[in-house]
Amino acid sequence: MTKKYRFGLLGHPVKHSLSPLMHSASFRALGIEAEYLCFDVPPESLAERLAACRRESFDGLNLTVPLKEAALPLMDRLDPSARLFGAVNTVRFGPHGLTGFNTDAEGFLADLSLSRHMTPWGRRVLILGCGGAGRALAIACVKQGAAEVLLADQTTEKVERLAADIGRLLPDAEAQVEALTADAAVWKQKAPGADLVVQCTPVGLREGDAPVLPPEAFRPGQLLYDIIYTSRVTPTMRAAQASGADTMNGAGMLAYQGAAAFTLWTGMTADAAAMRAALEAHIYGS
Repeated sequence: MTKKYRFGLLGHPVKHSLSPLMHSASFRALGIEAEYLCFDVPPESLAERLAACRRESFDGLNLTVPLKEAALPLMDRLDPSARLFGAVNTVRFGPHGLTGFNTDAEGFLADLSLSRHMTPWGRRVLILGCGGAGRALAIACVKQGAAEVLLADQTTEKVERLAADIGRLLPDAEAQVEALTADAAVWKQKAPGADLVVQCTPVGLREGDAPVLPPEAFRPGQLLYDIIYTSRVTPTMRAAQASGADTMNGAGMLAYQGAAAFTLWTGMTADAAAMRAALEAHIYGS
């Protein structure tokens, strides 16, 4: 009897998610029977929902904002990726319980390399937003040899904690890590000096959101990577383009981190090309 897989996404909110679309494209391409469901789960209900998914024989889950850090103490086991990045975006169900992984950084680095032939090595990087995804990408940039990583968030405690954790987790890294104050004027001043700006806040999920930084914070020769993927051009991308900067949205990161999660769940190789094509057809209307 052919196995039918059950996967899902937990987050709050999740109605904007395109994960079901892209995973379904891969399922069709691979010829497997599977479903991918979305559940809107506030942090206080996460433990209950994880237990329910286990009872309902789910094979794996993805976690998104604001559950990635909240999931850490709820796992039976943590993969080194989740320990390093301090967040869980992928959960695998098995005989020993729930194992938490983090594939965000893998997806980001794959997209950066495949789409722009670029790595963080030797570059000055500004991270906007130090929550679950921002934390993972900041640590990844340090680990990948960035020369300098600037951390910015509206919550000062997040920035200071992340800077301290990077020093503890990667004591031999050569990158200079600077925790910026929670002041957009400071971010605007620092941003033009960055080679790579990574936008990791939820800004852009809602229509009418203002950009995180104005056009004058960007310059030609710079790359803005906005992890928001629900529109072809996000508000922050539009601001960066106005000053001649190159820009990318998070569609590629979503596809590659999802493909990595699928492999962790099943041991099979996902059809990442089909996943990305489905995303781009939806986002770009082609």
